[in-house]
Amino acid sequence: MLALYGHPFSSYTWKALIALYANATPFELRIVDPEHAALVAAASPLGKFPVLLDDGTEIFEATAIIEYLDVRHPGEKPLISRDGDDAVHERMLDRVFDNYVMTPMQEIVAEHI
Repeated sequence: MLALYGHPFSSYTWKALIALYANATPFELRIVDPEHAALVAAASPLGKFPVLLDDGTEIFEATAIIEYLDVRHPGEKPLISRDGDDAVHERMLDRVFDNYVMTPMQEIVAEHI
């Protein structure tokens, strides 16, 4: 079974959660706490979540998790457009939201956590 390591206050965790919920993909959410912090720190170069664990394969970074799910655990609804031009446009918007909306907001969350 898939395990997603993250925190409910993290917008990046929610980004991955939305992809999992969109296709009703079975998974277990594991809240990052002292018990799970070492796994996250070892999986991601910056030690950040979310991290998806799939039968020994560790995927870090919300966008990479979504792309991995789309390839390895496809559901009824594609998570990324099959049209190359549309997919490029989706990735550009993804980067804008991550870099200019979610990252600044995440600083607030990090302080709280």
